[in-house]
Amino acid sequence: MKQQPLNPLKGTLKGLTVFKSPLGDLGVAVAFCLLLIISSCETPEKVLKSTDLDYKKAKAISWYNKKEYFKCIPVLEELIGLMKGRESTEELYYMYCMANYKQGDYMISSYHFKNFYDLYPNGVHSEESLYMYAKSNQMQSPKADLDQTFTYKALEAYSLFLNTYSDGKYIVECNDAVKTLRKKLEKKALNAAELYYHTENYKAAATSFELILKDFPDIAESERVSFMIVKSNFKFADNSIPSKKRERFNNVIKAYQDFKYKFSGSKYLDEAKKYEVQSHRLAALGAYEWAEGAPLYEREKQFRIFFNEVKVQLPYLAEKKQIDELNRLNERGYFLIIKNSFAISEEKKNASRVPYLEQTVKTYYNFVDQFPKSRYSKEAERIFNNTTELIKKLKANG
Repeated sequence: MKQQPLNPLKGTLKGLTVFKSPLGDLGVAVAFCLLLIISSCETPEKVLKSTDLDYKKAKAISWYNKKEYFKCIPVLEELIGLMKGRESTEELYYMYCMANYKQGDYMISSYHFKNFYDLYPNGVHSEESLYMYAKSNQMQSPKADLDQTFTYKALEAYSLFLNTYSDGKYIVECNDAVKTLRKKLEKKALNAAELYYHTENYKAAATSFELILKDFPDIAESERVSFMIVKSNFKFADNSIPSKKRERFNNVIKAYQDFKYKFSGSKYLDEAKKYEVQSHRLAALGAYEWAEGAPLYEREKQFRIFFNEVKVQLPYLAEKKQIDELNRLNERGYFLIIKNSFAISEEKKNASRVPYLEQTVKTYYNFVDQFPKSRYSKEAERIFNNTTELIKKLKANG
């Protein structure tokens, strides 16, 4: 009888038909081992179902040492609860805190590292846990243009560590971290101030730049920040209502003086000087503008403020045109006080007008003494004559 060829995938063994691996006996052995590994694989779910605490503990520690943190975390969490009150869970809790950090769950690790420190302040891991509490918060600190809540939390945490362990082994790391976090806050504050300026919110810009120097005195951009204080204050003053201009242009002058004192060789000094020079003139002009438009009973007081402002600012003006301008306004201001006093008298009736008319006469004499050849002399004299006539009539009528 002719023998049939064997199928390469089949063989006979004592009358039984079996399949052979294309890789031979070695392939069969490998497949068998894989089957055994898969069938015996232990998962967190399987371990959690066990009632053997020692077994659970051994598996959790094994996974932790193998850096399989996602496996050990749920088992450690359960063990801490089950073993509470029976035996110390300090080491297990430490591993749980660290596993969450290594897993990237920084919000959870932050909470638990601080809680761990509070529970075991004198434990072997206390210093490290307080440091890791700060580091966990730092890991949650976002980019400089986002909300910096966690940056502030991290700084508070590092401050707590440095105050608690002033000679601790993490001092260098903490100081480096604080510098990094403060740099981020500097950038955030600087970006905000620049944004205020570019959106023409000059008041907020000036205030923000000033706060930067106060909060971050060692900022690398301090020269530019100081210049921007001058520039922002000038823009703010220039866009202000008349009643605020005198004060705000004087703030520009003060800001310039501070800037020049700190950075006498600054590349921004020429531009800053222009704002300062203009502010001397504009401070006086602002005072005049407000005096001229002030309420009737406030007007003389505001003109007195303007006269004083002229005395203060004139010595700083170099251009004859600007000096003449302020002198002309000064002269006109004294004349307008005469008109103002007479206008107030017109609001009164009968004998109650007399005190205000007499005040008009006083202001006239003051005006004539200072400006004997004024362009307003004729009009001032006309008001004076009318005033004296009215005083005579009112007094005669008793």
